[in-house]
Amino acid sequence: MGHADPDTGIVDLGQIGLTCPNCHPVVTFNPAHRQRIVEHIGAHILYDPSVNRLSEPCGLCLQPAPLCRIVLKKAKGQSGNLSIDMEASSYVNLVKFSIAIATACSDASPCTNHPLVCPYCDDSELGQVIWSYNFRQHLLHKHPGISLDDQGDMLRLTNLEKKGMKRIWKSRKKQWKVRRKAQRAPLVISETHCSWLVLRYEFLQYFINDSTDAQPQSSDAALELQISDEDSTSASDSGSDHEEGGENQVAMEVP
Repeated sequence: MGHADPDTGIVDLGQIGLTCPNCHPVVTFNPAHRQRIVEHIGAHILYDPSVNRLSEPCGLCLQPAPLCRIVLKKAKGQSGNLSIDMEASSYVNLVKFSIAIATACSDASPCTNHPLVCPYCDDSELGQVIWSYNFRQHLLHKHPGISLDDQGDMLRLTNLEKKGMKRIWKSRKKQWKVRRKAQRAPLVISETHCSWLVLRYEFLQYFINDSTDAQPQSSDAALELQISDEDSTSASDSGSDHEEGGENQVAMEVP
């Protein structure tokens, strides 16, 4: 059997063992829905004729009380609510659930079977822990001198709970499916929104601006070179004219 987290009470989904011992074919429990386990087993305690109520069956595995050990502890804080001590407790379908939630009856979750401390048992700090559906049999067997009439609502089920538990008993063979989280497809980012395009755009802008800034310098250099060529050409032409003028002058002086 897998290990139950003492804080969350969630048992590894891969474990084998969270099953109903009285259902055939076997009904497997989903450990993520712990209250469903309590109400399913509770329906057996109330309506299954094969369950021996005198044995004070466990509210999670139907084993007789001496075979299961349930230890309660006081929660931290001012409220001091009782919770299941997962390290000290031992029973087959070992799951942790909220006792406060289990005591509240509703149409969606009618079962109120929960561990409680018998106020008439030994002198230990928390006394003997029993299940509320077994409280009547516990009093009759262990405390016959206690009047059942004095227990008030502890021994009575509301019509809402009776109706809801009867419905659960009739549908007890329904197999609860384990819902796993759907695997979502990876997020696909379009090319328009890719970050590398921004870098590419910035690089191109930088390259264009750099080329634009460099272009006037090239034009100025070409202009200066053109002027230099024109000056050189003009000087060359002036020199040629001067030489031709000199030759003509010499030629004219020759007799």
